[in-house]
Amino acid sequence: MKKIIFAALVCFFIMSSDAYAHTGLKSSNPENGSTVTEALNEISLIFETKIEKTSSFKLLNATNDEIEVTNISIGEYEMIGSVDKSIENGPYTIQWKIIGVDGHPIEGEVPFILNAPVLEETTDEVVTEEVTEDTETTVEETPEENSAAVAKTEAEVEEDSSNSTTVVLMVVLFTVLVISVWWLLRRKNK
Repeated sequence: MKKIIFAALVCFFIMSSDAYAHTGLKSSNPENGSTVTEALNEISLIFETKIEKTSSFKLLNATNDEIEVTNISIGEYEMIGSVDKSIENGPYTIQWKIIGVDGHPIEGEVPFILNAPVLEETTDEVVTEEVTEDTETTVEETPEENSAAVAKTEAEVEEDSSNSTTVVLMVVLFTVLVISVWWLLRRKNK
């Protein structure tokens, strides 16, 4: 009987660690779906689990050309990188790939729009011109981009819901198992 209880506890802890192992992005700078109104100098991604040193990310523009990100550092829960050169205003996507401590690869995207002040050089001085909605130079999302961002958000909500459901199911199963073992032991003692 002790072997059954021990096996049940081992199964419970193995299954519960799997439920929490597949966590994703906790926060980012720039934020998912945001419009950045300042020059983009740094990208940071913070995750809900410890990540391996082999994790990575890249920055893509609207035509899926990769923008150079330098000085990428990977901490226990975060990745940070620098954008050295000025990049043009428009839609961008951060594509990240991590390997959690359980060894499972997880990947995702963070879409955002850059709408920062534009620096124009003249012969004598540098003039800063801010891009506003009145100048008709704002970047509008296409219906495809908008639906992709909504689909991504729905997928994240579905994943969180799936993790919660798995945890609740495991707790119920464990409770049933404990009650069954208790009942068998009680019955055996009679």
